[in-house]
Amino acid sequence: MNKSEAIQIANESLRANLLNDGNTQFSNVVRYVNDEGWWLNIPLANFRKENHFLICSEKAKIIRHLTIKANNILSPATKFRVKDGVADIFISAANPKKLVDILQGGTKYSFNKHLVDEHRY
Repeated sequence: MNKSEAIQIANESLRANLLNDGNTQFSNVVRYVNDEGWWLNIPLANFRKENHFLICSEKAKIIRHLTIKANNILSPATKFRVKDGVADIFISAANPKKLVDILQGGTKYSFNKHLVDEHRY
């Protein structure tokens, strides 16, 4: 699965052309230390606009669509590990119903309230 395919699946499921290459980040499950999950790297300035994230699990054949509305997360630098002006976020796939950033230096922020939909393929 790649970003273009995920955007197409999500847009078809939503019956709208809401997502595009410019407003959407994509992540497949990857290995990190003793865990698997999704990396999100969000420039701090991007928290001032709406962001869409498609996190894909090829094993489960599901794409989770997350949306963070503009200014929904105030002071993101205090909630996530930040490197060079970018929030580094790792969401563990061990319990995909939690959708929690597990990186050291963060606040274990839960993305559950940002889950828009789950698209099966």
